Amino acid sequence: IDISDGLVQDAGHVAEASGVVLMLRTDLLVVDAPLAQAAAAFNSDPLVWVLTGGDDHALLATFPASAVLPPGFHVVGTVRAREQDEAAGVLVDGAAYAGPGGHDHFAR
Repeated sequence: IDISDGLVQDAGHVAEASGVVLMLRTDLLVVDAPLAQAAAAFNSDPLVWVLTGGDDHALLATFPASAVLPPGFHVVGTVRAREQDEAAGVLVDGAAYAGPGGHDHFAR
């Protein structure tokens, strides 16, 4: 899926459609120097921009743990089955993400 609406938002679409939990890890996310500098200029956390920013047109895909990733892809987390009575969705560093996960086309 493209993550043009934000990584957390669009990962949630994959998780819900698949009935799983996507576990994103911020220590695996890439924050390039220009992004870090821009975030610093606005006194913002660049990881928030990586998790929720949009229009970057990157792709999110799932692969078996044993797969060799295609060029340009890198691991940002894992997928696991839902536990009993747990909803499908996204966890960031093991917890529900506090705040909006990105752009929601269907928000009222």
